[in-house]
Amino acid sequence: MDPVLLTLAGTAGTSLVGLLVAEGWQQTRDGVVTVWRRFRPGAAEDVERELEASRTAALDAGEGDGQDPAGRLEGQWIGRFAALLGEQPEAADELRGLVEEWQRRADGGQQIRGDVRMEARAEGDARIYQAARDQHITER
Repeated sequence: MDPVLLTLAGTAGTSLVGLLVAEGWQQTRDGVVTVWRRFRPGAAEDVERELEASRTAALDAGEGDGQDPAGRLEGQWIGRFAALLGEQPEAADELRGLVEEWQRRADGGQQIRGDVRMEARAEGDARIYQAARDQHITER
């Protein structure tokens, strides 16, 4: 298999498993099922069931049942994406777009481009906190 496609399959599988318990799960699931419906329609329902089973396993692991299925799930989904790309290499562009969308969502959809200019005014005992990205403030 083309190393670029194999890398894409790995990124997609790892990203998907990270999103199993995240906000926007429905959108993530729908995106994967859409790719399958387009390129392997006969397997789309099976993939949808497997996605739900994977999510259940990830949620159960989060409740502390002592098992950590992340590695196993990643392997399964990397394998599924690799099989899809092996049979349908033309699915790469759509899958790549899906992964990029997931990464944007994981980043909070925030990308700073160009110059950042922040301005603030405070009077009296006011405090101002500004950040161009994440900001964590702990005051006592």
